[in-house]
Amino acid sequence: SIAMACRPGSRETIDESNVTIEDRIKVVEVMALAMDPPAVFDVETSLREVIHRMRDENVGCALLTRDGELAGIFTERDLVERVLGNKAALDLPVAKWMTPDPVRVTQNDTVRKTVRLMQQRGCRSIPVVDEVGRITGCVRHKHIINYLAEHFSEQVLNLPPNPEQLALEREGG
Repeated sequence: SIAMACRPGSRETIDESNVTIEDRIKVVEVMALAMDPPAVFDVETSLREVIHRMRDENVGCALLTRDGELAGIFTERDLVERVLGNKAALDLPVAKWMTPDPVRVTQNDTVRKTVRLMQQRGCRSIPVVDEVGRITGCVRHKHIINYLAEHFSEQVLNLPPNPEQLALEREGG
């Protein structure tokens, strides 16, 4: 049996030969995912500064704080749907354009819960907070995909474009 990263520092062991993707994401906590450091700003930061840093750091969202706690999120979607074409917006605080009080998960929440929230809410990024609401990370769809590809490469990389599709004959060499 092999140690499974249910939480950082965990010593749990399971027989990996029978573990399904569904079983794994039910127990793996979001902090086990390899996440990039989030771009974090105060809500009073100018939209211009937030957009420039998002571009420079190649991130799709910025997490916004008020008094050190998560207050909102500003995403590429917000930029396209709310700001595009409004040049005066760039010098206003990002708070005017953010999505306030975004859905979030805690450090102990599972990948499964995070995936469900992403699906239900139609979002690609979910902030991770500690017990008092301070930002500790941001789970993006790419982090989950990377985790699944790393731990379930055979199942994930061999999926047909249409999961209902059956190969009637062998392709390739």
